[in-house]
Amino acid sequence: MDDQTQEILATLRNGLSDKSSLFFAQVDSFVERLVYLHIYDVLRNDTGRNVLWLCLNSPRDKILGKFGDFGFDISGSMDRLFFIDIEAPGKSPQQGTFYCSSPADYTKMASHISNLFERNMPALLVMDNMNVLATDTMQVVETFMQFVEKKVHEKEGGIVSVLLRDILSPENEMLVKSFFDVVLDVTNIGEVHAQIGLRDFDFRYFVEDGYIRLEYAPKKIKRDKLKILIVDDEPDIPELLKLSLISEPYDFLVAYSGEEAIDIALKEHPDLILLDIMMPDMDGYEVVGQLKKSKTANDIPVIMISAKTAIEDKVKGMELGIDDYIAKPFDKREVKARIKMVMRRLGWSVEE
Repeated sequence: MDDQTQEILATLRNGLSDKSSLFFAQVDSFVERLVYLHIYDVLRNDTGRNVLWLCLNSPRDKILGKFGDFGFDISGSMDRLFFIDIEAPGKSPQQGTFYCSSPADYTKMASHISNLFERNMPALLVMDNMNVLATDTMQVVETFMQFVEKKVHEKEGGIVSVLLRDILSPENEMLVKSFFDVVLDVTNIGEVHAQIGLRDFDFRYFVEDGYIRLEYAPKKIKRDKLKILIVDDEPDIPELLKLSLISEPYDFLVAYSGEEAIDIALKEHPDLILLDIMMPDMDGYEVVGQLKKSKTANDIPVIMISAKTAIEDKVKGMELGIDDYIAKPFDKREVKARIKMVMRRLGWSVEE
């Protein structure tokens, strides 16, 4: 698996972990393989998270078989994978599997989901095909989804599902999409668009020799200027940075402390934060840690700018989830280049 594929999967894994997300796709797309890859990545890299699979479209054994068909070895993660399956006459119960009478047995499905999330938090709930539920009365489906979302979010979990477009009526299709925090729009030419938090996220996927590969698909910025928050307790530094970037299509916000930075980030939702580490009230690491806990600000990219240049300082920032690191004293050419590099990596391109 190449570095770009792993980076995109990490963005999905981190960005969707506490959200309800819907892969909205054409019937003839490879969305099923993409969803299996996402779940495989969660099982492999988010080792503290369990996966609960609601078998709406395929039974348990067929789902496990598809992991193998797609080349995803989950044998070491079976103790973290649970199923809610449809009862089959004469079939023996399987370990880690709970049963209901049909995809319309909402009471039993809701009870299993609630109990499993109580015992196996945090977890990711996979509802493998919303079209199956949507054949029922939409008011009933909406009530069920409201209950499920409440239970899942109470336990800091997430939901992943699939909806195939142009099968339901336009009204029902729109209603199903409204149940979810994030809609990943998958085209039949292998492009995916989503807005995760405040980040427009675009990538392509390819299937080559039976394996799936992901790469970024840069998009034009949807507004004329980026909004950048500069955080530094030394007043001269923000002014110097603004002067260095005066020719770029950026608007600036300034914070002179960690607490002020968090307050502005939550209120103004900047596109990027340039963050100092050494500040008296709250250092840059603490600022990043607080922002990553926020559902509305955890997707804002952060570039740390600091005189602390030891490898330990850089690694600490990266482990917290920063996007890049610039050493002081900085060269304005490097600052310009690194901002554009980070924004391109997130699917944006800046008009020169």
